[in-house]
Formats: sequence, structure tokens, C-alpha cells
Amino acid sequence: MLRRKLSESLTARIFLMTSLILLCAGAITFGLIAWATPITYTAVVNDDLERQVDTLVNRLADMDLENCGPLLDEFIRSSGTDAMLIGPDGQIVNTNSQLAIQSLYEDESRVVTDVGDKSAVTWAAKPDETEDTVTVTMSEQNTIITDVQFADQQALYSLYVTPLVEKENLAVRALGQMAPWLLLVLLAFSLLCALVYSRYITRPIVRLSGIAGRMAELDFNWKCEEQRRDEIGALGRSLDQMARRLSNALKELETANRALRGEVEQERELDRQRMAFFSAASHELKTPVTILKGQLTGMLEGVDVYRDRDKYLLRSLQVTGRMESLIREMLAISRMETGTADVRQESVDLSDLMEQQLSLDSDLLEQRGQHLVSTLTPGIIVTGDASLLGKAVGNLLSNASLYSPEGAEIRVWCGMRQGGPALTVENTDTHIHEEALPHLFEAFYREEASRNRTTGGSGLGLYLVRMILERHQASCVIENTEDGVRATIFFPSETT
Repeated sequence: MLRRKLSESLTARIFLMTSLILLCAGAITFGLIAWATPITYTAVVNDDLERQVDTLVNRLADMDLENCGPLLDEFIRSSGTDAMLIGPDGQIVNTNSQLAIQSLYEDESRVVTDVGDKSAVTWAAKPDETEDTVTVTMSEQNTIITDVQFADQQALYSLYVTPLVEKENLAVRALGQMAPWLLLVLLAFSLLCALVYSRYITRPIVRLSGIAGRMAELDFNWKCEEQRRDEIGALGRSLDQMARRLSNALKELETANRALRGEVEQERELDRQRMAFFSAASHELKTPVTILKGQLTGMLEGVDVYRDRDKYLLRSLQVTGRMESLIREMLAISRMETGTADVRQESVDLSDLMEQQLSLDSDLLEQRGQHLVSTLTPGIIVTGDASLLGKAVGNLLSNASLYSPEGAEIRVWCGMRQGGPALTVENTDTHIHEEALPHLFEAFYREEASRNRTTGGSGLGLYLVRMILERHQASCVIENTEDGVRATIFFPSETT
């Protein structure tokens, strides 16, 4: 609203200024016309009269003096002038004309011309020597004097032609009567021109003002597209260019901001995971430490059941072993999370890797009375760290054995699937609750909520498997089958 008021005020100022300029220019022009009209009109009349006089002289040259009266009357009527014919002796000649100036006295009439003022021509009549001279002024206007030679006369006669004052002033009087109307027309025309011009000037300015307001609100979805060649057009094109650059810069900033927010959220999530990990690790270590402390205290104080030291020393050793295994897993995970773990890039044969892990876990399978079925395709090559991949495969094999009952079947397969290397580890006679499947790869997660060491591990095995596979651009999927649970590892095809 404020911008609109300012633009309207600017339009009003330009309109008033333009109106005043046009009115002043029109008034000056009108004054000049009024001043120059009589002069111009007199000059035009005199030029036309001179042409008519030349024509009259040419016609008089073809006739006799005594017959020129009707021709003079015709000339006087058509030209609206006064005329008289002067003889060689300076006397007014009676031409039998009804309109031409004739002599008032028959004895003597002569023409007197004031040389100092050519606009006055007089003639004087003297009836006798004793009386005064009678002087009559013909006109105050410019008089045309020309020589005339008749067909029957050898001497030259002078023709005096004077335009009438009344006719010369008709145009001036008409102009004076029309002056108010001309002023009104001039005023209306000036206001119309001022309105058109002010709109022409302020329209792009108002538009640019609106565009600037939208730019202030960071709205760059517009184009000025000003085609004018003046400074306003250059300003509009500059605004277009600036809007494009600001829009691109804003998009880049938004992209960078989104990336930064993503990184911040990712960092926050990592911090949350680290806090959760260390909290869970503290809890996992607290329980065996408490058990170990209680057993050692009981043995030192000789409390009842703890008198059998060999038995509880063995249990303490087992607790210490579990703590050592947990600490090793935590250290491995910490190195991977911080990026200090060295991940070598070498060609690894998955079939040979599986055979090595099966030979290491054969004793565990025999102790639990479980049957192994392996189908390994030779020559399945991936790129990665053999020791880390062996640990991941070993964790899957140990989980399959530990979470399967006695007499279960452990099936291992290695080959190509979905265009890339893959391997599966499946154990029968057991299932995982469907609600637990999405959480299996979380740190310290165990499907058995009591966290009894006799029914499971630390909950870091599958979490470690996930971290190892992520560093090899591989993935692992655990799902229930008809007769058991199957874990499948997919390697990217570009690593073959």
C-alpha cells in the first residue's frame, strides 16, 4: 500500500510538472502566434496584392487611357483596395471609374507623398492662389506605387494602390474572438498529453517498484522483460540479471543448507548411537564385573559355598573370558566408527574364506551335535579385507550354531545371485519373532530380553557384521524360512 501511494504521488508530480510545462509552452506559442498573425497577414495580403497589381498593369498596357475605368473598378472590387491614377504632371487623372479616387477640383489637384513616412500618401487641391491648400490622407497602410503605360500614351503614369485597414484587421479580430476557445482546447490537449506522458514514464517505474518489493521478500519467480532502450529499460534488464543470480545463489545456499542440516542430523544420530553404545557397554561390563567381584570376595572371606575355590575360580575365569571377548568387540567397533581401522583392499575368494571359517567352527558344531551342509562355488572373488570379512562370516556361523537346538542343520551356500557375489548361512529348527527382525543389527540388541549369557552373546556380533559389510559396500538380510532362519550377504557386482 505504501509503495502504491508513493507511485501515485510520483505520477501526480510528473503529471503536474508536465502539465505546467505544456501550458507554459502553449501560452508562449499562442502569444507568439497572436503577435505574428497581423504582421504575417499583412505580408501575405501585400504579396497577393502585388501580384494582382502586376496583372492589372499588364492588362492596362493593352488598352487606352479613356477605357481603363471599368478595369480599375473590377480590380478595386476584387482586391478590396483604394486606387488612383496619377499623370506625368502629378495630377490625378479622371479615368471615368466609379470606385477610383477622382479629383475634387478641376483647376488643380496634385499628390503629395511624405518621403519620411511611406505609409502615408496625401493629395492636395488648390481652387485659387488666395485660399489654403486642402489635404486628404488616403490611408495609413503601405501603398503600392507602380508605373503604368497605356497603349495610346507615350508618357508613364503612376498607379497608387492602398489596402483597406478594415479587411487587414479581420483576421486579428477573428483570432481574438477564438482565443478563449483556443485556450480551452490548448488546456485540454496539454492535460491529455501530460496524462499520457506521465503514465508512460511512471508505468515502468511502478512495475519496477513492485518487482523490487517482491525481491525484498526473496521472490525471484518473475521476469521484468523490459524492452525499452532508455535507462529504465537498462534498469529492468539489470534487475532480471540480478534476480537470476540471486535465485541461483539462494538455491545453492538452500542446497548447502540442506546438506549441512543432513550432516548435522547425521552427526547427532551418530552421537546418540555412541551414547547408547557406551551406555549399553557400561551395562554389559557392569554385570560380569559385579559377578566377578562377588565371587572373589566370597572366596577370600570363605563364605559357605565359595569355600570350593577351584569351582568358583573356574567360573571367575569364564566371566573374565566373556569380558575379554566383549572388550575386543567393543574395541573393534570403536576403531571402525572412528575410521582408525585399516581396511585393506585385496582380492578375496569367498569359497576359500568360508571353508577356513567352517574348519574353525567344526568343533563347535560337533559339540552341539549339529549337521553341516555346504554348497560352495569356487572362484567367487570380491575385493576387501580378508580378516574383517572372515570375522563377519564367523559371527554369522557362530550365531547360527548358538541359536539352534542340538541336532539342527547348518546350511552354507556361496555363489552368484542378483548379478553379484553372495553367500548364505541358514540354521534350522528355530525362528525369530517378526518384530525383532528389524532390530537384529542394532548394538547390544538381543531378542531374549533377560540378557542371560547362557542363552546368547553380548548383542554386538551382528552390529559388528553390519559395520564390516558397510565398509565393503555389501549388505546383509536376515529372514525366517519355512524351517529356520537364513542370513544372506550381497556383495556389489563391480567388485567382482
